[in-house]
Amino acid sequence: MRIGFLKKGVHLIFTLAAAAAVLLFTLPGAAGAHATPYAYSDIEVGTDTLQYHLSFAEHDLMKILPADKDGDGKLSDSELSASLKEIAYLVDDNLIVTGNGKLAAGVVNGAKHEKRASMEMIGIDIFYQFPSPVKMYLVQYNFLWYSGADPNHINYATIDVGGQTIQQMLGSQNYIVQIQGPSASAAENQNDRAERPSSFSSSGQTASPLQTASSVPLQTLLDYTVMGMEHIWAGIDHMLFMLGLLLASNRKSWEIVKLISAFTVGHCITLVLSSLEVAYLSPKIVEPLIALSIVYVAVENIWRKKESRRWIVTLLFGLVHGFGFAEVLRGTLSGNMALPLFSFNLGVEIGQLAVVAVCLPLLWALSRIPVKMNWVNYGSGIIGCFGLIWFIERIGLFR
Repeated sequence: MRIGFLKKGVHLIFTLAAAAAVLLFTLPGAAGAHATPYAYSDIEVGTDTLQYHLSFAEHDLMKILPADKDGDGKLSDSELSASLKEIAYLVDDNLIVTGNGKLAAGVVNGAKHEKRASMEMIGIDIFYQFPSPVKMYLVQYNFLWYSGADPNHINYATIDVGGQTIQQMLGSQNYIVQIQGPSASAAENQNDRAERPSSFSSSGQTASPLQTASSVPLQTLLDYTVMGMEHIWAGIDHMLFMLGLLLASNRKSWEIVKLISAFTVGHCITLVLSSLEVAYLSPKIVEPLIALSIVYVAVENIWRKKESRRWIVTLLFGLVHGFGFAEVLRGTLSGNMALPLFSFNLGVEIGQLAVVAVCLPLLWALSRIPVKMNWVNYGSGIIGCFGLIWFIERIGLFR
Protein backbone atom coordinates (compact mmCIF):
# COMPACT_ATOMS: atom_id res chain seq x y z
CA MET A 1 0.00 0.00 0.00
CA ARG A 2 2.76 2.41 0.96
CA ILE A 3 4.79 1.52 -2.14
CA GLY A 4 1.82 2.36 -4.35
CA PHE A 5 1.29 5.66 -2.57
CA LEU A 6 5.00 6.45 -2.89
CA LYS A 7 4.95 5.80 -6.63
CA LYS A 8 1.91 8.03 -7.05
CA GLY A 9 3.59 10.77 -5.02
CA VAL A 10 6.79 10.64 -7.07
CA HIS A 11 4.80 10.63 -10.29
CA LEU A 12 2.81 13.67 -9.12
CA ILE A 13 5.93 15.61 -8.16
CA PHE A 14 7.71 15.09 -11.44
CA THR A 15 4.51 15.77 -13.39
CA LEU A 16 4.28 19.13 -11.65
CA ALA A 17 7.96 19.80 -12.39
CA ALA A 18 7.42 18.99 -16.07
CA ALA A 19 4.35 21.23 -16.17
CA ALA A 20 6.36 24.05 -14.61
CA ALA A 21 9.07 23.58 -17.22
CA VAL A 22 6.54 23.77 -20.05
CA LEU A 23 5.03 26.89 -18.49
CA LEU A 24 8.42 28.57 -18.28
CA PHE A 25 9.20 27.86 -21.93
CA THR A 26 5.78 28.97 -23.19
CA LEU A 27 5.59 32.24 -21.24
CA PRO A 28 7.98 34.75 -22.86
CA GLY A 29 10.41 36.26 -20.39
CA ALA A 30 9.10 34.18 -17.48
CA ALA A 31 12.63 33.25 -16.52
CA GLY A 32 14.34 36.44 -17.58
CA ALA A 33 15.86 39.17 -15.50
CA HIS A 34 13.71 41.25 -13.16
CA ALA A 35 12.12 43.81 -15.45
CA THR A 36 10.37 46.76 -13.86
CA PRO A 37 9.52 50.05 -15.62
CA TYR A 38 11.79 52.71 -14.16
CA ALA A 39 12.31 56.37 -14.97
CA TYR A 40 14.49 59.03 -13.37
CA SER A 41 14.00 62.70 -12.60
CA ASP A 42 16.93 65.01 -11.87
CA ILE A 43 15.49 68.30 -10.65
CA GLU A 44 17.67 71.35 -10.03
CA VAL A 45 15.79 74.08 -8.18
CA GLY A 46 16.75 77.74 -8.60
CA THR A 47 15.37 80.98 -7.21
CA ASP A 48 12.97 81.47 -10.12
CA THR A 49 13.85 78.52 -12.36
CA LEU A 50 13.49 74.77 -12.32
CA GLN A 51 15.60 72.55 -14.57
CA TYR A 52 14.15 69.07 -15.03
CA HIS A 53 16.02 66.17 -16.66
CA LEU A 54 13.64 63.26 -17.29
CA SER A 55 15.12 59.87 -18.24
CA PHE A 56 12.87 57.20 -19.72
CA ALA A 57 13.88 53.68 -20.76
CA GLU A 58 13.71 53.67 -24.53
CA HIS A 59 11.27 50.75 -24.74
CA ASP A 60 8.99 52.32 -22.09
CA LEU A 61 8.93 55.67 -23.87
CA MET A 62 7.96 53.98 -27.14
CA LYS A 63 4.86 52.56 -25.42
CA ILE A 64 3.47 56.07 -24.93
CA LEU A 65 5.13 57.85 -27.86
CA PRO A 66 4.59 56.52 -31.42
CA ALA A 67 7.97 57.71 -32.67
CA ASP A 68 9.36 54.44 -34.07
CA LYS A 69 8.51 55.18 -37.69
CA ASP A 70 10.51 52.33 -39.26
CA GLY A 71 9.21 49.74 -36.81
CA ASP A 72 12.61 48.36 -35.84
CA GLY A 73 11.88 48.55 -32.11
CA LYS A 74 14.38 51.36 -31.53
CA LEU A 75 14.44 55.13 -31.68
CA SER A 76 17.12 56.46 -34.00
CA ASP A 77 18.59 59.94 -33.54
CA SER A 78 16.63 61.17 -36.54
CA GLU A 79 13.36 59.69 -35.22
CA LEU A 80 14.04 61.32 -31.87
CA SER A 81 14.73 64.71 -33.44
CA ALA A 82 11.61 64.47 -35.57
CA SER A 83 9.53 63.74 -32.46
CA LEU A 84 10.52 66.76 -30.36
CA LYS A 85 7.13 68.41 -30.86
CA GLU A 86 5.32 65.21 -29.74
CA ILE A 87 7.70 64.93 -26.77
CA ALA A 88 6.89 68.54 -25.82
CA TYR A 89 3.16 67.76 -25.94
CA LEU A 90 3.77 64.63 -23.85
CA VAL A 91 5.69 66.59 -21.23
CA ASP A 92 3.12 69.38 -21.18
CA ASP A 93 0.29 66.92 -20.57
CA ASN A 94 2.00 64.76 -17.97
CA LEU A 95 4.40 66.97 -16.04
CA ILE A 96 2.73 69.80 -14.13
CA VAL A 97 4.99 72.34 -12.41
CA THR A 98 3.75 75.34 -10.44
CA GLY A 99 5.55 78.08 -8.52
CA ASN A 100 3.69 79.90 -5.77
CA GLY A 101 0.53 78.29 -7.14
CA LYS A 102 1.04 79.57 -10.71
CA LEU A 103 1.39 77.11 -13.56
CA ALA A 104 4.54 77.30 -15.70
CA ALA A 105 4.98 76.06 -19.25
CA GLY A 106 7.98 73.79 -19.66
CA VAL A 107 10.34 74.32 -22.59
CA VAL A 108 11.83 71.11 -23.97
CA ASN A 109 15.42 71.98 -24.87
CA GLY A 110 16.28 68.61 -26.34
CA ALA A 111 16.11 64.83 -26.13
CA LYS A 112 18.98 62.42 -26.60
CA HIS A 113 20.09 58.84 -26.06
CA GLU A 114 21.90 58.17 -22.81
CA LYS A 115 22.93 55.25 -20.66
CA ARG A 116 21.79 55.08 -17.08
CA ALA A 117 21.74 52.13 -14.70
CA SER A 118 23.19 50.09 -17.58
CA MET A 119 20.01 50.70 -19.60
CA GLU A 120 19.47 52.47 -22.88
CA MET A 121 17.42 55.52 -22.03
CA ILE A 122 16.13 58.73 -23.54
CA GLY A 123 17.02 61.88 -21.61
CA ILE A 124 14.71 64.88 -21.97
CA ASP A 125 15.80 68.35 -20.82
CA ILE A 126 12.98 70.65 -19.68
CA PHE A 127 13.30 74.22 -18.43
CA TYR A 128 10.77 76.16 -16.34
CA GLN A 129 11.03 79.93 -15.85
CA PHE A 130 8.97 81.96 -13.38
CA PRO A 131 8.48 85.76 -13.39
CA SER A 132 9.55 86.20 -9.75
CA PRO A 133 11.34 84.30 -6.97
CA VAL A 134 9.47 81.16 -5.95
CA LYS A 135 8.88 80.23 -2.32
CA MET A 136 7.25 76.87 -3.03
CA TYR A 137 7.35 74.69 -6.13
CA LEU A 138 4.93 71.85 -6.76
CA VAL A 139 5.63 69.04 -9.22
CA GLN A 140 2.94 66.58 -10.27
CA TYR A 141 4.15 63.53 -12.20
CA ASN A 142 1.28 62.22 -14.31
CA PHE A 143 3.08 59.78 -16.62
CA LEU A 144 1.65 57.00 -14.43
CA TRP A 145 -1.80 57.66 -15.88
CA TYR A 146 -0.86 58.02 -19.53
CA SER A 147 -2.55 55.56 -21.89
CA GLY A 148 -0.22 52.64 -22.50
CA ALA A 149 1.90 53.32 -19.41
CA ASP A 150 2.78 50.41 -17.13
CA PRO A 151 0.80 50.56 -13.84
CA ASN A 152 3.97 49.51 -11.95
CA HIS A 153 5.93 52.46 -13.29
CA ILE A 154 8.25 54.09 -10.73
CA ASN A 155 10.21 57.32 -11.06
CA TYR A 156 13.26 57.98 -8.89
CA ALA A 157 13.59 61.71 -8.32
CA THR A 158 16.81 63.38 -7.18
CA ILE A 159 16.12 66.97 -6.13
CA ASP A 160 18.91 69.52 -5.70
CA VAL A 161 17.97 72.62 -3.71
CA GLY A 162 20.80 74.98 -2.80
CA GLY A 163 23.34 72.17 -2.64
CA GLN A 164 21.08 69.88 -0.60
CA THR A 165 20.18 66.60 -2.32
CA ILE A 166 16.86 64.90 -1.58
CA GLN A 167 15.69 61.48 -2.81
CA GLN A 168 12.02 60.96 -3.65
CA MET A 169 10.25 57.97 -5.18
CA LEU A 170 7.28 58.81 -7.39
CA GLY A 171 4.65 56.12 -7.87
CA SER A 172 0.92 55.59 -7.96
CA GLN A 173 0.61 56.32 -4.23
CA ASN A 174 2.91 59.34 -4.23
CA TYR A 175 3.18 61.31 -7.45
CA ILE A 176 3.15 64.89 -6.17
CA VAL A 177 6.07 66.61 -4.45
CA GLN A 178 6.46 70.05 -2.89
CA ILE A 179 9.85 71.73 -3.01
CA GLN A 180 10.74 74.81 -1.02
CA GLY A 181 12.53 77.45 -3.08
CA PRO A 182 16.09 78.24 -1.97
CA SER A 183 15.18 81.83 -1.11
CA ALA A 184 12.19 80.99 1.09
CA SER A 185 12.64 81.30 4.83
CA ALA A 186 11.35 78.68 7.23
CA ALA A 187 8.73 81.11 8.55
CA GLU A 188 7.46 81.98 5.07
CA ASN A 189 7.27 78.30 4.17
CA GLN A 190 5.28 77.56 7.32
CA ASN A 191 2.76 80.30 6.51
CA ASP A 192 2.41 79.09 2.92
CA ARG A 193 1.82 75.55 4.11
CA ALA A 194 -0.97 76.67 6.44
CA GLU A 195 -2.72 78.52 3.61
CA ARG A 196 -2.29 75.84 0.96
CA PRO A 197 -4.93 73.09 0.37
CA SER A 198 -3.91 69.58 1.41
CA SER A 199 -4.07 68.14 -2.11
CA PHE A 200 -3.76 69.09 -5.74
CA SER A 201 -5.28 67.35 -8.74
CA SER A 202 -5.13 67.70 -12.49
CA SER A 203 -6.75 66.14 -15.55
CA GLY A 204 -9.44 64.53 -13.44
CA GLN A 205 -6.98 62.55 -11.30
CA THR A 206 -7.52 62.27 -7.56
CA ALA A 207 -4.32 63.38 -5.89
CA SER A 208 -2.65 61.59 -3.03
CA PRO A 209 -1.46 63.59 0.01
CA LEU A 210 1.29 66.03 -0.83
CA GLN A 211 4.84 65.19 0.15
CA THR A 212 7.24 68.00 1.08
CA ALA A 213 10.64 67.25 -0.40
CA SER A 214 12.52 68.61 2.58
CA SER A 215 10.67 66.36 5.06
CA VAL A 216 10.36 62.94 3.42
CA PRO A 217 12.76 60.64 5.33
CA LEU A 218 9.91 58.57 6.77
CA GLN A 219 8.29 58.25 3.34
CA THR A 220 11.66 57.31 1.83
CA LEU A 221 12.17 54.67 4.51
CA LEU A 222 8.74 53.23 3.82
CA ASP A 223 8.99 53.36 0.01
CA TYR A 224 12.39 51.73 -0.28
CA THR A 225 11.65 49.13 2.41
CA VAL A 226 8.49 48.05 0.60
CA MET A 227 10.40 48.02 -2.70
CA GLY A 228 13.04 45.71 -1.20
CA MET A 229 10.38 43.33 0.09
CA GLU A 230 8.55 43.29 -3.23
CA HIS A 231 11.80 42.76 -5.12
CA ILE A 232 12.70 39.55 -3.32
CA TRP A 233 9.13 38.25 -3.42
CA ALA A 234 8.87 38.96 -7.14
CA GLY A 235 12.21 37.22 -7.74
CA ILE A 236 11.25 33.57 -7.56
CA ASP A 237 14.84 32.63 -8.38
CA HIS A 238 16.05 34.25 -5.13
CA MET A 239 13.33 32.45 -3.17
CA LEU A 240 14.10 29.07 -4.69
CA PHE A 241 17.78 29.51 -3.85
CA MET A 242 16.80 30.14 -0.23
CA LEU A 243 14.45 27.15 -0.27
CA GLY A 244 17.36 25.00 -1.46
CA LEU A 245 19.42 26.23 1.51
CA LEU A 246 16.60 25.43 3.92
CA LEU A 247 16.18 21.94 2.47
CA ALA A 248 19.84 21.20 3.17
CA SER A 249 19.72 22.56 6.71
CA ASN A 250 17.55 19.66 7.93
CA ARG A 251 15.67 22.25 9.99
CA LYS A 252 18.62 22.58 12.41
CA SER A 253 18.48 26.05 13.93
CA TRP A 254 22.23 26.71 13.98
CA GLU A 255 22.64 25.48 10.39
CA ILE A 256 19.80 27.75 9.24
CA VAL A 257 21.32 30.75 11.03
CA LYS A 258 24.74 30.13 9.45
CA LEU A 259 23.40 29.74 5.92
CA ILE A 260 21.00 32.69 6.00
CA SER A 261 23.64 34.89 7.67
CA ALA A 262 26.26 33.97 5.05
CA PHE A 263 23.81 34.71 2.23
CA THR A 264 22.83 38.01 3.88
CA VAL A 265 26.43 39.15 4.37
CA GLY A 266 27.27 38.26 0.77
CA HIS A 267 24.42 40.09 -0.91
CA CYS A 268 24.72 43.09 1.44
CA ILE A 269 28.33 43.62 0.33
CA THR A 270 27.62 43.66 -3.39
CA LEU A 271 24.29 45.43 -2.93
CA VAL A 272 26.14 48.37 -1.40
CA LEU A 273 29.09 48.33 -3.81
CA SER A 274 26.97 47.92 -6.94
CA SER A 275 24.22 50.39 -6.07
CA LEU A 276 26.91 52.98 -5.32
CA GLU A 277 28.45 52.06 -8.70
CA VAL A 278 31.76 51.09 -7.07
CA ALA A 279 31.49 47.58 -8.50
CA TYR A 280 29.32 46.34 -11.32
CA LEU A 281 28.47 43.07 -13.03
CA SER A 282 26.23 43.04 -16.09
CA PRO A 283 22.78 41.41 -15.72
CA LYS A 284 23.74 39.28 -18.75
CA ILE A 285 26.29 37.64 -16.44
CA VAL A 286 24.49 37.95 -13.11
CA GLU A 287 21.18 36.41 -14.16
CA PRO A 288 22.68 33.16 -15.56
CA LEU A 289 24.95 32.93 -12.50
CA ILE A 290 21.94 33.23 -10.19
CA ALA A 291 20.29 30.37 -12.10
CA LEU A 292 23.49 28.32 -11.83
CA SER A 293 23.62 28.96 -8.07
CA ILE A 294 20.19 27.32 -7.80
CA VAL A 295 21.39 24.32 -9.79
CA TYR A 296 24.54 24.04 -7.67
CA VAL A 297 22.63 24.13 -4.38
CA ALA A 298 20.17 21.51 -5.66
CA VAL A 299 22.98 19.18 -6.81
CA GLU A 300 24.94 19.65 -3.59
CA ASN A 301 21.81 18.89 -1.56
CA ILE A 302 21.69 15.47 -3.18
CA TRP A 303 25.39 14.57 -3.37
CA ARG A 304 27.17 16.80 -0.87
CA LYS A 305 29.53 15.41 1.77
CA LYS A 306 28.68 15.96 5.43
CA GLU A 307 31.87 17.92 6.07
CA SER A 308 31.09 20.39 3.30
CA ARG A 309 31.42 23.99 4.52
CA ARG A 310 28.32 25.15 2.77
CA TRP A 311 28.29 28.58 4.40
CA ILE A 312 31.37 29.58 2.36
CA VAL A 313 29.67 28.64 -0.91
CA THR A 314 26.52 30.40 0.27
CA LEU A 315 28.53 33.55 1.00
CA LEU A 316 29.99 33.51 -2.52
CA PHE A 317 26.60 33.04 -4.14
CA GLY A 318 25.24 35.77 -1.88
CA LEU A 319 27.73 38.11 -3.56
CA VAL A 320 26.25 37.18 -6.94
CA HIS A 321 22.65 37.64 -5.80
CA GLY A 322 23.59 41.03 -4.37
CA PHE A 323 24.35 42.27 -7.89
CA GLY A 324 20.85 41.15 -8.87
CA PHE A 325 19.29 43.00 -5.92
CA ALA A 326 21.30 46.16 -6.66
CA GLU A 327 20.26 46.40 -10.32
CA VAL A 328 17.02 48.08 -9.26
CA LEU A 329 18.96 50.81 -7.41
CA ARG A 330 21.64 51.53 -10.00
CA GLY A 331 21.40 55.12 -11.15
CA THR A 332 18.97 56.15 -8.42
CA LEU A 333 21.37 57.02 -5.60
CA SER A 334 23.32 60.24 -5.45
CA GLY A 335 24.08 62.67 -2.66
CA ASN A 336 21.90 61.68 0.30
CA MET A 337 21.99 57.94 -0.43
CA ALA A 338 22.35 56.35 3.01
CA LEU A 339 18.64 56.16 3.87
CA PRO A 340 17.39 54.73 0.53
CA LEU A 341 20.17 52.13 0.52
CA PHE A 342 19.56 51.14 4.14
CA SER A 343 15.79 51.01 3.61
CA PHE A 344 16.00 48.86 0.48
CA ASN A 345 18.37 46.42 2.19
CA LEU A 346 16.06 46.32 5.21
CA GLY A 347 13.17 45.43 2.92
CA VAL A 348 15.18 42.63 1.32
CA GLU A 349 15.98 41.20 4.75
CA ILE A 350 12.37 41.42 5.92
CA GLY A 351 11.22 39.72 2.72
CA GLN A 352 13.87 37.06 3.14
CA LEU A 353 12.86 36.33 6.76
CA ALA A 354 9.21 36.14 5.68
CA VAL A 355 10.13 33.46 3.13
CA VAL A 356 11.98 31.50 5.82
CA ALA A 357 9.04 31.86 8.22
CA VAL A 358 6.66 30.41 5.62
CA CYS A 359 8.91 27.64 4.29
CA LEU A 360 10.14 26.15 7.57
CA PRO A 361 6.69 25.12 8.88
CA LEU A 362 5.91 23.60 5.45
CA LEU A 363 9.11 21.59 5.48
CA TRP A 364 8.38 20.47 9.02
CA ALA A 365 4.86 19.39 7.99
CA LEU A 366 6.22 17.41 5.04
CA SER A 367 8.68 15.61 7.29
CA ARG A 368 5.77 14.49 9.49
CA ILE A 369 3.98 12.72 6.64
CA PRO A 370 4.20 8.97 7.38
CA VAL A 371 5.78 8.07 4.05
CA LYS A 372 9.37 6.98 3.48
CA MET A 373 10.38 9.65 1.04
CA ASN A 374 13.56 11.72 0.81
CA TRP A 375 11.96 15.15 0.54
CA VAL A 376 15.35 16.85 0.36
CA ASN A 377 16.29 14.94 -2.78
CA TYR A 378 12.92 15.27 -4.47
CA GLY A 379 12.57 18.94 -3.57
CA SER A 380 16.12 19.66 -4.66
CA GLY A 381 15.51 17.86 -7.94
CA ILE A 382 12.55 20.13 -8.73
CA ILE A 383 14.47 23.25 -7.70
CA GLY A 384 17.42 22.15 -9.83
CA CYS A 385 15.13 21.70 -12.86
CA PHE A 386 13.91 25.27 -12.51
CA GLY A 387 17.47 26.57 -12.17
CA LEU A 388 18.63 24.66 -15.24
CA ILE A 389 15.72 25.90 -17.34
CA TRP A 390 16.38 29.49 -16.25
CA PHE A 391 20.08 29.15 -17.02
CA ILE A 392 19.38 27.86 -20.53
CA GLU A 393 16.90 30.64 -21.24
CA ARG A 394 19.06 33.38 -19.73
CA ILE A 395 22.09 32.54 -21.83
CA GLY A 396 19.78 32.75 -24.84
CA LEU A 397 20.25 29.21 -26.09
CA PHE A 398 16.67 28.95 -27.34
CA ARG A 399 16.25 32.55 -28.51
